[in-house]
Amino acid sequence: MANRNNPTHKDGYDPIALTRAAERVVVRGNKRKYARLARPLRFYGGITSAQEVGCNLRCKFCFSDKPVRRPHSTGRFYSPQQVFNALSKEADKHGHKLISASASEGTLGQEHLFELLELVDDSKYVFVLETNGMTLGHDRDFALALARFKNLHVRVSIKGSNKKEYNNLTGAISDSYDLPFKALDYLIDAGVSCNACVMVSFSNKSSIAEVKEKLHDVWPGLLKSVEFENITLFPKVAERLANANMVPKTIRHRGKIINVNKGGFV
Repeated sequence: MANRNNPTHKDGYDPIALTRAAERVVVRGNKRKYARLARPLRFYGGITSAQEVGCNLRCKFCFSDKPVRRPHSTGRFYSPQQVFNALSKEADKHGHKLISASASEGTLGQEHLFELLELVDDSKYVFVLETNGMTLGHDRDFALALARFKNLHVRVSIKGSNKKEYNNLTGAISDSYDLPFKALDYLIDAGVSCNACVMVSFSNKSSIAEVKEKLHDVWPGLLKSVEFENITLFPKVAERLANANMVPKTIRHRGKIINVNKGGFV
C-alpha cells in the first residue's frame, strides 16, 4: 500500500497526462471538436461563446456533462476559420464585442487556438480564453506565446481555495493545484491581460482568506479583479455531488447566492 507521507505518493490523476489523452480525442491537426459553435451568454455584460469538447479536469461540480465526460461521442471537428466565422456572425447579431469558447478546457490544441487568436487579432473582437491553468502553468513557453496576441484576455479558473479542497473537488493530484497560480505568474510576466476566478462554494472564510493571500503573492493586483464563483445545482451536478457525499456551503440560484446551511442569502 502507498505511504501517504511519501512525497512521491500520488493522491489523484495527473491533469497533464489527461491533457494529452484528451487532445488525442478532440484535436485533429488544426481542428478541434465543438459541441456548438456560437451561442449568446449573459456573462461580461454579453458575450458570444462556442461550446468546446474535451477537458483535463473532472470537477464534480462542473455543469458541462457530455462535452467533458463523453468527448468521443460528442461534437464535431471544426477549423479555426469555421469557429471564428460562426462566433463573429452571432456576435454581430447581438452586438457583442467579446467572444469566447467555454464549457471545457480552452487550451487543448495549441495550433487550433493560435490560429483562432490570429483571426481574432485581425478583427474588432476580444477573445476571452477560459482555462483552468493546468497547461499554461505546466508549460511556461505556452503561456509566454500568448503575449503576441493583442485582442486576448485570459480567465484562469481555480478549483477551490486550497490543495485539499481542490483534490476533493476534482480528484486530481493535490500538487497540481499550484499550476493555475504559476500560469497567472507567467501571464503577468509576459504582459498578457488576465484575471483569476475561484470556486468557493465549498470554502470557508479562512480558506478564502488563504487563497486571497496566495493570489496576492503572485501579484497584488489580482485581488482587484478576482471573481468568486458559486455553483448552480443543475440536476447532473446535484446527482454527482450527492454520489460523492459532497454538500456545498453556498449555491447560486436565480442570480442570488444562497447559504445552504442557513437557508438564506449570503
